[in-house]
Amino acid sequence: MDTRYQQASKEAKLSLLLTIIYLLAWVLSAYLGSDKLGLLGLPLWFELSCILVPIGFILLCWAIVKFQFQDIPLEQTK
Repeated sequence: MDTRYQQASKEAKLSLLLTIIYLLAWVLSAYLGSDKLGLLGLPLWFELSCILVPIGFILLCWAIVKFQFQDIPLEQTK
């Protein structure tokens, strides 16, 4: 099998996994967070689900792209 397809499959699986983890983290922090005020003066559930989780996942996505994804040629190789 062409290694390009293997790499593309690996990257697609990682992307799907990151999406599922993000959705779970967002839902858990939104629905399990309390109504207490957080550091920014907003409700804690809002700070977690709309500020901290996205920032954390931006960093996680950067790390995954930096260390797991590869540039692959799109042309046919012989």
